[in-house]
Amino acid sequence: MEGDKLQSCSLPYWEANEVKCRQQLDDPRNWNMIPSLNSVALHKVVHQQLVRFTGMIQDMQNPELFLEQYEVRNDISGQTAVKMGKYRDIPVCRLDEVFVEDSANNLNGQRQSLCCVSVPALNSWVNESLVTEKFQPLQCEKKRAHPDESSGSSETLFTQGTSVKRFCPYNQLDSRNSILNMELNVPLPEAQVKTCLVKVYDSNSSLVLNDVIEVVGFLSVDPALSVSSVGTEETEEDEESHLHNQPWSLVPRLHAVSFRKLCHSNPLVHPTLCSTEDVREMAKVVKQDLRLVLSQVLLGDHLAADYFICHLISTVFQHSELLALGKFSLNISSVSPGNGYTTKLYAVLAELVTKSHYLPLTLENLNKSTFIPKKDYDGNRLVSGILQLSAHTHLVLDETCMEPGQLDSNGVRNVAALGTLISQQKVDYDFQFYKLEFQTDIPVLVLSEGKSLLPSDVAVPLEPDYKCMETMNEIFEAVNHYLQGSVLQKLRKYLTVVRLLKYSLPQNMEKIIQDDFVRLRRENETKTSASDLHLLLVLARLVSLSQGELILSRESWELACNMERHRKQRINGQAQHP
Repeated sequence: MEGDKLQSCSLPYWEANEVKCRQQLDDPRNWNMIPSLNSVALHKVVHQQLVRFTGMIQDMQNPELFLEQYEVRNDISGQTAVKMGKYRDIPVCRLDEVFVEDSANNLNGQRQSLCCVSVPALNSWVNESLVTEKFQPLQCEKKRAHPDESSGSSETLFTQGTSVKRFCPYNQLDSRNSILNMELNVPLPEAQVKTCLVKVYDSNSSLVLNDVIEVVGFLSVDPALSVSSVGTEETEEDEESHLHNQPWSLVPRLHAVSFRKLCHSNPLVHPTLCSTEDVREMAKVVKQDLRLVLSQVLLGDHLAADYFICHLISTVFQHSELLALGKFSLNISSVSPGNGYTTKLYAVLAELVTKSHYLPLTLENLNKSTFIPKKDYDGNRLVSGILQLSAHTHLVLDETCMEPGQLDSNGVRNVAALGTLISQQKVDYDFQFYKLEFQTDIPVLVLSEGKSLLPSDVAVPLEPDYKCMETMNEIFEAVNHYLQGSVLQKLRKYLTVVRLLKYSLPQNMEKIIQDDFVRLRRENETKTSASDLHLLLVLARLVSLSQGELILSRESWELACNMERHRKQRINGQAQHP
C-alpha cells in the first residue's frame, strides 16, 4: 500500500499488515491525510473507514471486556472459522453460523471507553484551519457490507451472555426521543461541538480526564448497539445503557489504532514542538510587536501590557500539595463598565490564543450555571460543568457586569469554585458522597471595576491614557486591521512556543537573587515576605521565556524586579489618592 493511500485502508487490510500500516502512520504526512471527524460530516465517511478525531476526554467509562477473537461453526458444512473482534463494537456471524462458546480459540480482551468531545473553548481561527483540510471521500456502494458478510447473505450479531439478535436495517431503527433529544454532555454550549466514543486498546496508556488527544482509528457507524433496545419499554436499569449506547448519528464510535496526547492546539506549531529555534531567535522582536498591540488595547498602559504578556505565556509546570508552581492569574482593575470595553478586549485575546472563554459574572450566570462537574450515578456518567476545561484554556472573568442581588447556594458554590481554581489550580468535582480533586492549568484573567472579589496572583490597576479612552473604538479598529496575515501568525506561534520552552535557574543567579531579596526586606522592613520572593521568581521566569531565554539572566531578573516595584508604587499611589 502506498503511503498516500493509507486513508483508504480497510480494517481487514490493517489486520493483515498491521506492522507496515503503523510504520506508515508514523509519517506525519500520512497521519494528516486521514480525514478528520472534526471537519467532515458523518455522511461523507463510511463504516470501518480510517479517520481521525481531536477532542478532550470528558468522561472515562469502566473498562469493558470483549471477544478479541472467537470461533464460529457453519450449520450446513460443519466447518469452523476463527474471527476477530478487535476494532469492532460487537462480534458478528452469519445466520448460517453459530458461536462456539466452549472453543479454546475464544480469547477475551479488555478495552477502555473514552467519552471525547470537541476541545472546549477552541477559538474560531483554530476551527477554521481544521475545516480547510481536504481529503478524497471513499467511493462506496449504497450499502456498506460487513467484511464477514458474503453477497446475498444475512448476518446476526451477538454479545457475550446474550441471545442472538438478527441484524436490523438502518431504516427500521426506532429513533428514541429520550436519546435523540438529549443534550450532548459538553462543558460549554458551542455550536460546532462534536462527541465521539473512543475505544482504546492500549493497556499502558496514561490518559487522564481532560487530556486533549488526537486519535486515528476505524469508525463504527453500526447501529447494532441501539438495536437491542428497539421496541422495549425504558426502565431505570436501561438508563445507563442508553446513555452509553447513543445512536451513531449522534455519538459515533472510534476504535483507536493510534493516538497521541497533544500539548497544545495551535495548527501553526508542530504537535511535538520539534523545532523552536526560529521563534526563540525572533522572540524579542515579536514580543515588542505584542507589547505594542496590548498597550493599545489596554488604553496606553505599558505596565499592564507587560504583565498581560507574562499572563498569556504562563503555565503550571508542577503541582505540589499546597502550590501550583508557575500559575500567574491576573486581575486588571479600574476597568470602566458599560462601554463594551471588556468584550472588545476579549475579542483581541481570542484572536491570539488557541483556547479561551469569556464568562460574564452576572447574578444569573452565577446562580443558574453549572460550574462544577457532577457524577450521575443513575446514568453512570460525569455530567460536565463550565470549569471542565483542558490545560491552557484562558478563562476571562468579567466582574464589571455584576449587579446588586443575592447569591443562592449554587451561586455561592460557583464563586468558591472560581476562587479555588485561581488560588490552587484545581477543581473539586462533585461525586455526591465525596469531592474528588482534579488538577488544572487554566490561566485566569479577572476584569473588575474595583478590587476583585476573587483572589489573584497579581493585581494591576489600569492607568489609561485619556486620549486613548476618547478614541477607544478607533484604537480597536486599528488593532484589528494590524492583526492580519504574517503579523498575526507570528504572534500566535510565539505565544504557544515560548509557553512550552524548558526553563532553568542557573546557580550563579541564586546568590544574586538571595542578596537582592535581603536588600528588599531591609528597605521595606516586614512588607516583603516569602510569597513576594515566590512571585518574583515566577515573574522572572516568564520575563525570560517571553524573550526566548531558557535560563534566567541578570537583565531579566532586574526587569522583573522593576516591574514589581512600579506595580506596587501604582497600587500604593491609588490607595493614597482613591
